[in-house]
Amino acid sequence: MKKLLLVLAAMCIVAVSNAQLPGISFGPKIGVNLAQVTTNVGSITDQMKTGYDLGFFLRFGGKCYFQPELLYSSSGVTFSGIIPGGSPSDIKLKSINVPLMFGARLLNLKIVNVRVLGGPIASFIVNKDVTYNGVMDQTKEVSLNNAKWGFQVGAGVDVLMFTLDLRYNVDFNKQFSKQVNGFDWKSQPVNLTLGWKLF
Repeated sequence: MKKLLLVLAAMCIVAVSNAQLPGISFGPKIGVNLAQVTTNVGSITDQMKTGYDLGFFLRFGGKCYFQPELLYSSSGVTFSGIIPGGSPSDIKLKSINVPLMFGARLLNLKIVNVRVLGGPIASFIVNKDVTYNGVMDQTKEVSLNNAKWGFQVGAGVDVLMFTLDLRYNVDFNKQFSKQVNGFDWKSQPVNLTLGWKLF
């Protein structure tokens, strides 16, 4: 966590020190994420939870650009149906997400531009609440991967100082570090974020 805060501080310092240089933008961003969840057990159904993203972005470049971000994110899933005994029925996660986006502008007008983007994303869980069959058990911890890797691809539009991105996330690894009572699950989040370019 301390290392992530240092990364954020470094991003702010770099952004402020280069604020007058062309092709560099920095600002806060907020958003929502919707995750479609799939399991390997047909008797289990899931209910998607709406989460949020909150953080900062830093963009380098013009027609082609690089955009690292640091986001605090919430997500989760509720399972129902015939769930194996002792398995989690509700999971709520808080994580630090670090997307490293590479993009290109397809349409570049004076006040509006349209972009495509893609790149890797790393997620680090900082808090997890797990409910087992409706009972919270803080002494029993489900085998969740604390670090998760994926790839995001999407499109965006900039209007004046605002930047809007729609992204689809592909996970490279399963959520559980090992199968829990015979089932596992993967999420396929869609993220919609709005940023404000301070400069």
